[in-house]
Amino acid sequence: MVIAAYILGVFILFPLAFIIVIHSLFRRASYNHGQQRDVLILLGYPAKKDGSLSPILRERINKAAQAYHQGICRTIICSGAAVYNDYNEAEIMAARLMDYGVPHSSILLEKQSQNTYQNLVHSRELMRQNNFTTAVIVSSPWHLRKASFYASKLGIEHTVEKSRIPKRHVFISIVIYFYIYTKMLFYHLRYQSQWKK
Repeated sequence: MVIAAYILGVFILFPLAFIIVIHSLFRRASYNHGQQRDVLILLGYPAKKDGSLSPILRERINKAAQAYHQGICRTIICSGAAVYNDYNEAEIMAARLMDYGVPHSSILLEKQSQNTYQNLVHSRELMRQNNFTTAVIVSSPWHLRKASFYASKLGIEHTVEKSRIPKRHVFISIVIYFYIYTKMLFYHLRYQSQWKK
């Protein structure tokens, strides 16, 4: 009985301690709450193998389109290359945004990025080219802390907005969260001096 209670305590306390550590090390910007920003940075996610929208990508696009029509931004950067299949994430997002009534003239394509850090590096370059100074980053809840941490390191003045998690992806989102931040924690411990720069 004592051993069972001990094991149960470990299973409860370890994830809690992990989350506390992650939140203290990797700061996330505040939610946007309707503020107007110069640009929205929409972070990509792989499409399905046939090129159709994956549920997670669909929810990110829905959130970006909603923000645009609410007047939060006048321009959307669609950021993402063809990482896991032959379908370019930025192009797929742009096409669906136009289906949702976002004009082509309000969309900038960033088609080079292979990962989150590159998403922010290349989006920052597009912001500089277009004289944008403020951004709102849209992504899945489990991805925002990572994206916001990188954006802060790169000097991007930003807020964040989270998309919905599809009901069938709640469990996998938890798994992804622990995978992402375990990896970030490892890199933080290994390259701590570089993170502080």
